[in-house]
Amino acid sequence: MRSYWLWLPLVLSPLAQAMQVLDDVSLAGVSGQNGISMETTGGGWSAASVNYSQDGQTLSVKGVSSRPQSGASVSTTSIDVVGDQLQIEHSASPSVFSVENIEMAGSGKSFGSFRAFYTLGASLKLKGGGASGVSGFAVGDSKLSLTDVTFYYRDNGFDLIVKGASFDTYLNNAYIDIVGGGSANAVKLDLGTSRLVANIAGIGLDLAHGDPVPGVLATPGAPDTRDANASRSFGKLNMDLRLGGSISIGSGGASGEGLRITPNISIANSLFQYQDEGVLRAENFAGTLSSTSGLSIDLEQDGVGSYAKVAFQDLKINATLGGLIIGNPTNQKLGSLAFDLNFIDQGAKQNWLKLRAGGDPNSGLKGVTTDLSWNLANSSVSLTDNGSSIYFSGLRTNGTGQFSFDLTKSCAAGVSTSCYAGSQSDMSKGNYNGHFDGLRFGLNNVKGSYSFDGLRVGSAASPLQGGTELLVLMEVFPAYDFTLNGQLTIRPGGSVGDGLRYNADFLVTEGNAALTVDENGKGLWLSGTSYDMHFRDGSLDVSNNGIELRKGTYWSKLDVSDVRWGDRTAGVSLGRIVLKRYEQGSTLTLSSGGAGALCVGASGASSSVCSAAGGRWEDRGNEGVTVKLKNVFVKDTSTVANNQVSSNEKRNQLIVETDRSTDANGKAINGTGSQLVLDNFYTSDGNPSNPDANTYGVNADLNLDVAPTRVKLKTGANAGTYVTPDPLGFAVNGRIHFKEINVERLQNVHPTGGAVTAMYGIKAQNADIRANLTATPIN
Repeated sequence: MRSYWLWLPLVLSPLAQAMQVLDDVSLAGVSGQNGISMETTGGGWSAASVNYSQDGQTLSVKGVSSRPQSGASVSTTSIDVVGDQLQIEHSASPSVFSVENIEMAGSGKSFGSFRAFYTLGASLKLKGGGASGVSGFAVGDSKLSLTDVTFYYRDNGFDLIVKGASFDTYLNNAYIDIVGGGSANAVKLDLGTSRLVANIAGIGLDLAHGDPVPGVLATPGAPDTRDANASRSFGKLNMDLRLGGSISIGSGGASGEGLRITPNISIANSLFQYQDEGVLRAENFAGTLSSTSGLSIDLEQDGVGSYAKVAFQDLKINATLGGLIIGNPTNQKLGSLAFDLNFIDQGAKQNWLKLRAGGDPNSGLKGVTTDLSWNLANSSVSLTDNGSSIYFSGLRTNGTGQFSFDLTKSCAAGVSTSCYAGSQSDMSKGNYNGHFDGLRFGLNNVKGSYSFDGLRVGSAASPLQGGTELLVLMEVFPAYDFTLNGQLTIRPGGSVGDGLRYNADFLVTEGNAALTVDENGKGLWLSGTSYDMHFRDGSLDVSNNGIELRKGTYWSKLDVSDVRWGDRTAGVSLGRIVLKRYEQGSTLTLSSGGAGALCVGASGASSSVCSAAGGRWEDRGNEGVTVKLKNVFVKDTSTVANNQVSSNEKRNQLIVETDRSTDANGKAINGTGSQLVLDNFYTSDGNPSNPDANTYGVNADLNLDVAPTRVKLKTGANAGTYVTPDPLGFAVNGRIHFKEINVERLQNVHPTGGAVTAMYGIKAQNADIRANLTATPIN
């Protein structure tokens, strides 16, 4: 039996208090002349349990209540008829809505609990007729508002806190109708010309069990006994969305009972802004969210337990971030960044997620676990720079895996009931499996892949070309297969002010990454790859300089079993490569604004000087993207015998291995061939008065633009002449510079003879390499 009606108190609770038999005292507060005005006073309501049952499964919401924040709840509602409209004005005193537990019936695990402090207001103007003018009703010039909102989500005794939030919804020319017929009936909301204005002053965490009464969530204004870092924030968020389209809700899930939600929502001429010290702002945000078959919601059960499943056979997401600014509000604009994403089921590649109660097994009984399957086909990402566009065309990705969500606390200060420790709690080790303070996202056996067909410059119908290889320096590969395990734990507050700090561990196995690849999958592949990565005390900020990612202490090991030319699995092997990195103070900064005006083919700060030097002056406009990477490689001070190769995981080392023996299946056996080892390389500032100074690192400055460039014909009757007009291309202006790179030794290693140091003490100093590359279609 379905139990939809049990949700009614949750949906209508603020207004439902007026729907009761009134005694004489209450009637004294009712007046009417041209309408009705009611004032109600009460202590709120509560329910021990609210259950939703469907196909034999039950979602249970425990300890539901709505109460005044202090004293008695007072609400005022006036109802009037003006012309052909029913006008309702509602205001209420501050309230608190809480849920003690959300669980699947029969499970000892929980999705967690929450509590919301808020003030509700409404001004509604309704009339009959709906969109058809016959049935349903219309909403015009109306407003719903939630103000002074503080929201707590509690997981295993820790709180995620949304502070200083407000939500104002303006409805105009909106309609609510019953559409379809028979089993296809649905409630359809036509949004008309609606608007949503949302503001969030901050999102923080409280990991201190700071409630005055155990098990009771903190109340705004109560003594502050929270975590000392609870005042730090992930940042501020502001949205002003102008909405259109419709959304329909009907009965029946993917099978049997359930719900089906069919969105056809549009956003136009809207504002999106994230604010830290700097801003991430789209001054013209637009897009659509649509599905033909709709999203089905079902309660189901498998061998693991009960879950809520959301599935969709098709979902199209189109978004354009126009007038995009990253960093200082006065910065030049990036241009427009657009996404055209098409999720669609294709045989075994499907789109669904299963929400299960309880997070990571080592994180208590609360939290959320999600089994996920996705398939994105025939999609693209585009960048428009001064009116010219580049398309990362033919984007495809699919995969499956499990993700967990928990609020966790580190056991670094000692194991206790309030923290979660693994079997190996030394944070300096790569196989650390404990927990850090913060919001933890776990990844378990995520098997996936992605690929781009290539670039199209000018329009989505332009010839397909290469050029994605120019992004490999940022470890963005044209194609990648992987199995991913690990965790990312974030905390509010960046290196300065708002933002976030993070600790992370990722392990990629069964990886195949393309350095360059064509549309047939042929290219240069890093095949049979494992990639072990660890980040400690990193941070992410949006400052006036742009998006600043600090890697903190970082160490990794990339082990490529075969560098293959041709096919990713059967191409000719060029040997094995192992790259270990140990870094401290490395950064990546992304900001809006590209190369601007520059000299190509020579050096010169002006057009005349550039031309005199034999170069060409190009003005690539005031839009684009600037990327700055700095890698600070740290010296390993441990000692290693000359006839050995260091196995220290925190050491910068490059190993090239060839001529390996093979097993019975013809697969190369690592460690059996000849090796060339570039051991213990590190950067330095090259300062004789302070030889330990190491802050400059190896820098790569990249300016990305879409711009025309000169292309000379190499063959044919017009060989030697330039193509006219200058074709558009994906332009990368790059500079690599460092003060000093040191290599402790270069070793030759024989599988039976051991290691021999061929060179000791190598230095490279004061390099400044500049390059300007533009990828254009060959034809």
